[in-house]
Amino acid sequence: MKNEEKLLDRLDKDLSWRKKELLFINSLIGEKEENLDVKLRIGLAILYAHWEGYIKKSSNFYVDFIKGEKLKCNEVNINFLALALRGKLNLITSTNKPSVHNKIVNFILESNEKFIKIPTKIKTNSNLNHEVFKEILISLGLDFSRYELKKNLIDIKLVEKRHEITHGNYILIGKEEFLKLHTEILSIIDSFKEQILQAVTNKKYLRIST
Repeated sequence: MKNEEKLLDRLDKDLSWRKKELLFINSLIGEKEENLDVKLRIGLAILYAHWEGYIKKSSNFYVDFIKGEKLKCNEVNINFLALALRGKLNLITSTNKPSVHNKIVNFILESNEKFIKIPTKIKTNSNLNHEVFKEILISLGLDFSRYELKKNLIDIKLVEKRHEITHGNYILIGKEEFLKLHTEILSIIDSFKEQILQAVTNKKYLRIST
């Protein structure tokens, strides 16, 4: 299986089971009004789990794809170079020694013709809010502008309420409110997946892309 086909397969399979589970939750919510408030709180917690799970998984699938392309540091866009060199860059701020800074700068300069190694995994720190999502897209070289107006949706309607639920607090969630949130979050997930696929198709990960 080609590297690109492998990525598509992984993205599709991981999203498929998540959508099936979320559709099942929706069917339970739509069946009877009995214990509806409980179902809605469970549904929101699971919706958040799949939101964070898919964004994190698919991001790392994309990073794995980049690794599989066996590209040199001077061939990839700056965002992937930054991922590869994150450990070295962190050292710059952790010491004031010019000797260390010189070694790091020299290492970066000499890395141009070397094959890129990205040891870093994309993380969400169990808190995939709007700002964390933005930083993930930047690290992958993807456009965030389409999500700029989704801050309230992600931070208040999803993440904040999920925190309340997981900390054992009782909150009420409207049925229509949940169903709308479910639709919008899945729309963002689908959009994110398409962005990855378009970046691969158009080779947007390269310093000079088509």
